[in-house]
Amino acid sequence: MDRTTKPLADAVLAEAAADVPSGRDAEQITQRTDGDTVEARSVSRTIRTVEDLLSHIEADMTKYEVAASEATKWEGMSVDRATGQPVVTELFRVFVRLKPRPGPGVREVVEAMIAAASRDIVRPSRPKTKSVKGDRWAVLVIADPHFGKYAWARTTGQQDYDVGIAATLIRQASQELLSIAASMRPSRLTVATLGDVYHYDTPSGTTTSGTPLERDGRLQKMIQIGTDELLRVVHLAGDIAPTDALAVHGNHDETLTWAWLRILQERFRRDRRVRVEDTFLPRKYLHHAGNLLGFCHGHKAKKRLPQLMALEAAELWSQCPYREIHTGHYHQQSAEWSRPIETIDGVLVRVAPALCPPDEWHAQQGFVGNRQAMELFVYERGGGLSSMHVSGPPPGGRR
Repeated sequence: MDRTTKPLADAVLAEAAADVPSGRDAEQITQRTDGDTVEARSVSRTIRTVEDLLSHIEADMTKYEVAASEATKWEGMSVDRATGQPVVTELFRVFVRLKPRPGPGVREVVEAMIAAASRDIVRPSRPKTKSVKGDRWAVLVIADPHFGKYAWARTTGQQDYDVGIAATLIRQASQELLSIAASMRPSRLTVATLGDVYHYDTPSGTTTSGTPLERDGRLQKMIQIGTDELLRVVHLAGDIAPTDALAVHGNHDETLTWAWLRILQERFRRDRRVRVEDTFLPRKYLHHAGNLLGFCHGHKAKKRLPQLMALEAAELWSQCPYREIHTGHYHQQSAEWSRPIETIDGVLVRVAPALCPPDEWHAQQGFVGNRQAMELFVYERGGGLSSMHVSGPPPGGRR
């Protein structure tokens, strides 16, 4: 190369080098979110495929699917600054657009329910307790666990919550309360779920009436984990005393409650320890000696519940001098609030607390401060409440 052409060649190489990322600038990755859609782009020497880019941005492919993608390669020319010689570099441009995965179909939901009903439940060993003689009725009330609910402490100011935390809280509280029940040697035990067992009721993540919700996990995961934990509770109760299992639907999960009831029926069909109350009614009634108890979610007809008890359980009403109705829905604990427990026409109406903390919507609306808890009630044969026990995480966090 003569002296007249060398400056021209250097200029060409410098211009080529300016168009090609080098060194630290060779890795150019951008990511943006537009509503539910996520887009990512890269110009890189190392990110060569769509899979490489998805791994780099840590995309959760259980929640998203690829809507569009492109991966191209070209050769760029730069100048080695040490030697002044041209260097050919392979570069890769990758683009991907992600959209939320659609909800599962009916077939997937049914398969999840069948799996939940047929799986072996790891049952905790029965606690060793001191026996106390008596003819008592122990009633464990599980209200509003909201499996599938999602709460992030940084946006609520309260506690985190997801399906894993829900399972832990249910397990800890139920084992503690059933250990207390076992120490009293009840002649009968009831496990009552008062609705909103599941946070949402449809594949699209809405309540029964169609309200969209922020949620944790897939529908199948919510059903599997929630069902496993509650079946575990009923199994442990059956080890303590003859047990009734009862379920009423909530405003979040009317459809899935009836599926949960069917799972209960199939699981304990041949188990003589457990009797499943198998009617598909919004209000249900059980009695033991002089005690008549009603159970419902509580989102409808609250002021009329005593009159409805007198109509719907008329014969038992006349036989039982002590009458109570257990409801949920409001996530409030009876002992700490002025309204959650009141006597209406001679019937004590209770509102049960929930173990779940408020999510972002409830925090924004100011529905905070409720104690996270589960309750156990013990009734004497002659009629009347003899003791009440509460278990749950301490205020401000999990145990």
